[in-house]
Amino acid sequence: MASSLAARPRAWACSLTACIIAALAVAASAGVISGVTQFGPHAGTGSGLGAVFVPAVVTTALNNDDGPTPEAFDDNIVVPIKRFDFNGYIDIEFAVTPSGGVTEYQFFESIDNNTGANWNGYLMILGYGVGPDFVGSTGGDGLDFDVPDLNWGLATSAFAEILTDGDWMLFAVGVQGTGAERIRFRIDVPDVSRLSPGFGHFTLRQIPSIVPEPTTLAIVCLAIAGTAIRACSRTGQQSEQAATPTSSCSR
Repeated sequence: MASSLAARPRAWACSLTACIIAALAVAASAGVISGVTQFGPHAGTGSGLGAVFVPAVVTTALNNDDGPTPEAFDDNIVVPIKRFDFNGYIDIEFAVTPSGGVTEYQFFESIDNNTGANWNGYLMILGYGVGPDFVGSTGGDGLDFDVPDLNWGLATSAFAEILTDGDWMLFAVGVQGTGAERIRFRIDVPDVSRLSPGFGHFTLRQIPSIVPEPTTLAIVCLAIAGTAIRACSRTGQQSEQAATPTSSCSR
């Protein structure tokens, strides 16, 4: 499916921030995230694939877990750019070099909806392997969306509320139509090669939602049961209280 004329400029235009980050990546020192797996011409794979690029991975502060200031730019930055041509998943697999600790990265993503359908949710899952070999991350492995600290500059231009238990993160209460939107979040990256059975990579899986799908519904049920942290993106405030069926963000 060809990208629409309205979506294309927003999806692939290099913003000032992204250009600066890409330039810094050339001189950056070696870090915990040492590369991205290429699947042919794309830095990602999956049934939703249109295109995936990761033009910048910058690591200047090793083992900086909980060091960055909320709402501030991090020393360690990853810039994924992706376009969904179909309503499926996209996996991005990152190579990890051991550093003897946990390194925190801030992700700046551009996500282009070129499917022709509006999304009412957007799900991210951390794990290992890609495609049918993907297995989700579990509590205690150290790989998470910076939970429970939530030291991230939380921002999304399409959705108002976020639920997460650390291993998954659901963006909800909003709509993303045709075109590109930006999402910012943080991930704690441990020495995954020391985990059983010795992973050398981790995967960021992303899935848009048109209608409440079984996976999304299961996660929402867990959140309602009190296992998730709720965050409000419109006010820029985070809440570490468990989500409840009647909880909502201040607007």
